[in-house]
Amino acid sequence: MSVSPVNVTRISNNLRSTMFLDSLRRNQVDLFMSQSRLATGRSFVTPSEDPVSAARALDLTQALSRQEQFQTNVQYGDTFLTAADSALSDINAQLIHASTIASQTVSNLTTEAEREAVAEVVAGIRHQLLQSVANRQFDGRYIFGGRYTLDRPFVDALGAIAYVGDTGELVVRPDDGLTAPISMPGSLLFGALSAPITSDRDLTPSLSGDIRLEDITGADGQAIRTGTLVFNEIGGAGVFSVDMSTADTIGDVVDSINAAAAAAGAGVSATLSDTGIVITPSGGDLSITDSGTGATASDLGLLVATPTDTVINGQTLVPRVTRLTPVTALAQGTGIDLDSGLLITNGMNTAPVDFSAAETVQDVINALNNAGVFVFARINEAGTGIEVFNQVSGTSLSIGENGGTTATDLGIRTLDMATPLSQLNFGDGVTTATGAGVTDLRIVAKNAETLDVDIDGAATVGEVIDRINAAAVAAGVAIQASLATTGNGIRVADGTGGTGDLAVSIVNQSEASIDLGLKKSTTGTVTELIGDDVNLRRTEGILGALYDLETALRGDDTQGISAAAGRLDVLRGEVTRMHGIIGARSQTMATKRAQIEDATTATRVFLSDVQDLDYAEAATRLQTAMTQLQANLQAGSSVLNLSLLDFLR
Repeated sequence: MSVSPVNVTRISNNLRSTMFLDSLRRNQVDLFMSQSRLATGRSFVTPSEDPVSAARALDLTQALSRQEQFQTNVQYGDTFLTAADSALSDINAQLIHASTIASQTVSNLTTEAEREAVAEVVAGIRHQLLQSVANRQFDGRYIFGGRYTLDRPFVDALGAIAYVGDTGELVVRPDDGLTAPISMPGSLLFGALSAPITSDRDLTPSLSGDIRLEDITGADGQAIRTGTLVFNEIGGAGVFSVDMSTADTIGDVVDSINAAAAAAGAGVSATLSDTGIVITPSGGDLSITDSGTGATASDLGLLVATPTDTVINGQTLVPRVTRLTPVTALAQGTGIDLDSGLLITNGMNTAPVDFSAAETVQDVINALNNAGVFVFARINEAGTGIEVFNQVSGTSLSIGENGGTTATDLGIRTLDMATPLSQLNFGDGVTTATGAGVTDLRIVAKNAETLDVDIDGAATVGEVIDRINAAAVAAGVAIQASLATTGNGIRVADGTGGTGDLAVSIVNQSEASIDLGLKKSTTGTVTELIGDDVNLRRTEGILGALYDLETALRGDDTQGISAAAGRLDVLRGEVTRMHGIIGARSQTMATKRAQIEDATTATRVFLSDVQDLDYAEAATRLQTAMTQLQANLQAGSSVLNLSLLDFLR
């Protein structure tokens, strides 16, 4: 910048001073800006200096900030997965050790004392897995707790080990709109939850106006999409539209249709039935279609392209069970016995569960989860009922009645009439005598009458009960079979009036009486025999298998040792598969990490090009500004150094 000349012709002193000060200020601003650029290392200090570059720098800075956060996320996920990978290696090593023990002790050459001693080694393996692996932490968080990473996922419970963690996966965000799992919940890796207790009991609630649209499966089998319905009342109000975009419940849909019809002067009316929406025309033909490419009419089961003057009964809409569903609405409102409650037995612990105060499904779930016997209840994925899991590895779970039908009505009774025989005894089923018509079990009544029953071909527990009752009627023996009204199991009631023992025994070498839990007897005045629940739920994972192996070793049970060894071999393969999943995730995370690092480096380069200072140019500008300032000061000093002669001119 050039030095502003000071005109030394005949001008006023004030004008000279003003011109000098203006020039001096411009020099000082230039000097300050040059110094600021050098101090900050930026080519511009304020956006107004270079608006285009400033906007570009802002975009790049925001992009860099996101990339750096993604880089932090991926780095954390990578190290978390590395910790999980190490834990799986430890699990596999311990399973190999346990399998070796099982293989070495299943032989008849091993003594009972030796098996008892080795059982302590298995107990040590289980304890080490629990303390060092299952509850392993990384960065203060439990690796196998699912999304609940701050509390221990595995705890001592009911004399065994319970999983109290979450069933979801921990995820990180490696990019915009993308999430990646970085963990595997202990419920999956350790097999720490049993198969669910559920049945074909459908608890689908009745359709009512307060049910939200998001909780209803539409007529086409998917969620209801809200849009605009187009009604055409031929000969009446003509075409009018119904906007459903703000509808929240199915009742809102009905109200919106009626309000739009009234506003258009149409005689159309909408009501809600037990299964769907009913549209009643005013007498003329009526069609209902969607606006544009919408699908609301078809979702609601109201699509009527060809005009009709008859009542339009919408297709069936299926509401799902939710936590807020009233218990009175369950099973289409047919009624659930919640006053009786039910009994839960887990291992050696039995707890009654009271539902008398339950108003919603959430209340029912809370009562089950808070029963103190470590069960986990939730709504099933289909939204048609409740399912219950055993959380404890090393125990077996049974759910039965408490004098009523609560467990059956809720569909969570472990042994009910529809239970397949193939499912009993942890999937081993029921072994019957060879050949059709051969007796499978024998019931000796209290009056010494004998009842032989053939169950060959029966597929469910209910069919076995029917076979017993049919055989009793045919033989004229006062024996009646049913399910136990308290607890669980098949109940055999004796009405003969005899004073002897009531017993169920093996016949024809059939193990059916054992497999059905009926091989037992009663004495004295007892007139009914209650079988065992043979459809128990247990965890089929690592800790449960180790408990079974330890129990079999202590009991000198070679068959149990062999069964446990087989389970351990299967579990080793499953752990290897999950190890591969963790490894693949880790590899993906490492690749993503490298990609983000490259992208971050490129963004930094672009940002530097936009906003970083050229120090050589900036230093030259600073020197120039300083020279200009010095020149201005010297010129100003000369010009403003006035004498009396200057005033006399």
